[in-house]
Order: sequence, then structure tokens, then C-alpha cells
Amino acid sequence: MVTTTRLTRAQIKTLFLSSLGGIIEFYDFIIYIFLVNVIEKLFFPSSSEFVTTLKTLAVFSISYLIRPLGGVIFSHFGDRYGRKTVFLLTILLMAIPSIAIALLPTAAQIGIIAPILLLVFRILQGLALGGEIPASITFISEHVNEQQRAFATSILFFAINLGLLLGSSVTALMNATLSTEALYTYGWRILFFLGGILGLLSIFLRRSLQETSTFSALPKNDVQRIPLIALLQHSWLNVLQGALLVALGSVSIFLYLYWPHYLNEYEGINITTAFNLNTVGILILNFSIVTCGWLADKFGSRTIYAIGAISIIILTYPLFLLFGMSNLTLIAISYIVFSLLFGFITGAYPALLSSLFPTPVRYSGIAMSYNIAFALFAGLSPIICTVAIHTFHSPLAPGFYLITIASLALIACRLGQGRSGTLLPESEKVLEEQLA
Repeated sequence: MVTTTRLTRAQIKTLFLSSLGGIIEFYDFIIYIFLVNVIEKLFFPSSSEFVTTLKTLAVFSISYLIRPLGGVIFSHFGDRYGRKTVFLLTILLMAIPSIAIALLPTAAQIGIIAPILLLVFRILQGLALGGEIPASITFISEHVNEQQRAFATSILFFAINLGLLLGSSVTALMNATLSTEALYTYGWRILFFLGGILGLLSIFLRRSLQETSTFSALPKNDVQRIPLIALLQHSWLNVLQGALLVALGSVSIFLYLYWPHYLNEYEGINITTAFNLNTVGILILNFSIVTCGWLADKFGSRTIYAIGAISIIILTYPLFLLFGMSNLTLIAISYIVFSLLFGFITGAYPALLSSLFPTPVRYSGIAMSYNIAFALFAGLSPIICTVAIHTFHSPLAPGFYLITIASLALIACRLGQGRSGTLLPESEKVLEEQLA
């Protein structure tokens, strides 16, 4: 059993400033999916509701699919010139497109140019998020010792999910206070504009961040000319393993973006009620993440992750059955249980991820693993779930998708077993020797 130590005041400041930008960036990125019912009618009008929804979700998926490219671009500079370098760039690249979307004319006003510009702005945001979150994981994990890593990174994801909570909350507020006409006319624009302005303001706060001592102490000879090539030459299996570990966390986050739309369309739940349930679920998830991060430092991140994955495999089908009963109490119970279980995954995988890669390529390794998972698993999830429901004529289809991903993640978790629950601790030493 590992005994954790308290974070210092300097570490707390670093964690706070790193996380603040994550809140705003994630809000800017995910507010799109919360407004899917509005955006599909304003930018993708069609006689078929199914086709309209698919077009809208496709733009969301493309912005996810582009994230690995953002990770490659930003991690190259992060591993060569420092983690702090990318922080200001990523938040700027997220904020400006958010403001642009808020000011964007609709398809009724400028025709096909509207959805094309929407796609361009979403691609830019996907690039930004592809660099932001891996940078934060790397930055924070290098500012604390190994015995604090899971708890510290769980605080980061608590903060990032506050962006999810903020998006769900303000969307619920808009739906409750504005008429349908007002929401479609200007309400949706306010939500994008808010995120953009907050993003620009947060840039000033990030300027006071200090580079990690781990990177600063790295000998110049160990800095790789092209970190991605070094990573793929020596550690591509670790990238694959990391991607599978993140996959389950990515799908769990996607579900909070998808469930309000899912409950409204397939279970007949009022959209405002669905968003209220979603907000409560996210709040429970956040506290579960921090608790499980603390447990991961005590009992091992791999152990906590495995408990969560096994529980999800066993309980997902009955929990989706509760959704199908269209009873608010049963839906709330399902939300609570899912939120508790998902905390085991997100509370553990960031620490596992950072242990897979050495300092010279850590940012690149985390960025590749993280973004491949979110691009392939979370990014395609809206389309996969929508098509599966219509193909099999069953609202239980997303549950089977979650079970499949959890099974793959559990296999990845069991591939390596090391001290304190970390994966393949010898891989870092071997790769550092190869890169020296």
C-alpha cells in the first residue's frame, strides 16, 4: 500500500491554473452536442429527421477525428520546447472559433456556406482539444511525484468535467427560460459566445505557469528532433495499450453528451428534465473521479481501473433496461450507478497513461493514445449508436457498444501488472536507454 503525501502550495496553484483552461476548452468543444437539436435545424435542414441528425452528428465526429492531428502538432512542440508552450496556443485556437460560431449566419441566410464554415470552425476546435488535454495530463503528472499522480490528475479531470457540467447546466437553463423561438434565434449563440470570451480571459491566467522541472532537467541530447518518430519506433505497442485504456473513459464521457438527446428522442423524456438528470449525473461523476483517484494512489491505478471495467461489463445491460422503462426514478438510479462506475475509469487511467512513456516522448505518447481513443471510440460513437438503434430497432444498442469497449479496455488493463498498479514500469527505463 502506498502512502500519499499532500500537494504543496505551488503544486496546487499549478493544478488550478492548468485545470481552469481545461474547463473552458472542454465547454467550448462540447456545447455543440448539447445544442444538436437546434443546430441540426439551423444548419442541416432536411425532409428526413434521421438524415438531418446524422449530418449534425457527423460534424461532431469529424471534430473528434481531427484530434490526433492536433495532438501530433502540439505534442511535437511540447516535447521539444516545453509543456507550457502549447497552453496559450490551444486555448486561443479553441476560443476564437467558438466566437466565430456564435456569429455564424445560418443555412437559411447564406445557404451551404453555413454548414461548411461550421465544419471548419469545429475542425479548428478539434485540433485545439487534441493538444490541450494531453498537455495538461503531462504537465500535472510531471509536477507531482508518483504517489500523488492519480489524485492530481483526477483533480484535473474533475475540472475538465466541470466544463461538461457547465455546458449541461447552461443548456438546461436556456431550455427552461427561453421560448423555442428565442432559443433558435439567439439563445444558442449566447452559449458559444460565453465560452469564447471566457477562453480569451483565461489566457492571461495561464501566463504565470512554470515549466515542469522534469522537462527543464532533461539533457539537450535527450530532446528528440522528431518525438513522434522516436515514439513509434520504440513504443507503438504502448500507444495502442494506452488508447484502449482511454477508450472506455472516452465513451463514458460521450454518453453524457448523448444521453439528453437519447432520452428525449427514444424514451420520450422532456428535454429540460433530461438535461437536469444529466447535470446531476455529471456532478456525481466528478466526485467519483476524485475519490477513485485517491483510492488509485493507495491501492494501485490498475486495480481501481479493473474494478470499474468489470463492473461496467456486468451492470450496463440492466442499467440500460432501467432507461427503457421511462420512469424518472429508475432513470435517475441508472444515472447514479453509471456515474459512480465511470469514476473508477477516469480516476485511474490518466496516471496509468503517464506511466507508459518517458520524459522525452511523454507528451507525444499521451497525445497519441488519448486522441486516437477519443477520435475512434468517442468521435464515432454518435453515429455508431444512432445507426445501431435504427438498424436493430432497439434503444439498448448503445449499451452493447459500451460493454464491447469495456471488454477491450479490461484486456488492455490486464496486459501489464507492475508496482503500485502501474503498467509496464520497465518500459520507461528501456525506452529511456534507447533514446539516450
